[in-house]
Amino acid sequence: MGEGGASNTVRSVDVMRKIVAKCVVAMGAGFGLMVAQGCKKQAARAPVQPVVSSAPRVQLDFPVGPLPVEDVDPGATPRVDRTALRQQQVQPVHVQSSDPQAAAVAEAQRQQDARLLQQQEAASQRQQEELDQEIEQDLKMQQEMEAEPRIQDIPELPPQPAPLEPMQPQ
Repeated sequence: MGEGGASNTVRSVDVMRKIVAKCVVAMGAGFGLMVAQGCKKQAARAPVQPVVSSAPRVQLDFPVGPLPVEDVDPGATPRVDRTALRQQQVQPVHVQSSDPQAAAVAEAQRQQDARLLQQQEAASQRQQEELDQEIEQDLKMQQEMEAEPRIQDIPELPPQPAPLEPMQPQ
C-alpha cells in the first residue's frame, strides 16, 4: 500500500500540470474568440446635413363650444361621415416657384440626397458582406475546433517497482 508513493505523487502532479495547462490554453482561445466578436468594425456615420422640408398647414374647422346632446339608442351603430374624413387627408402640394435660383437649389439638394442615399446603401451592403464573411470564418473556426479531440488520453505506463530503501530504526 505504501509502495512507490513519492513517484506516484510526482507523476500525478505532472499529469495535473499538463491538464491545467491545456485548460488555460483552451480558456485563452475562448477569450480570444469573445474579444474578436466584440471588436467588430463600427459603421462610419454619414455626415448630417440639414434638410429643409415644408409641409402645408392644415386648418381644421371644429366648432367651439359644448357638444350637442342626442338621444342615442344603445343598440344602434354610430354613423360615420365619410366625406368629412376624406376632406381631412392632406395631399402634398407641389408649389411652382417663380424663383429659378430656389428651383436650382432644390434640384441640387435632391441630387445630393440621391447620391448620399446611394453611398449609404453601398456602404451598408459592403458592411453586410464583411459581417457575413466574418461569420463564415468564425463558424468554420468553431467547426474545426469542435472536430479536434478535446481530451487526449495519456498512455498508461506500467507500474515500476519502487527502489527499496533500508528502514531506519525509530
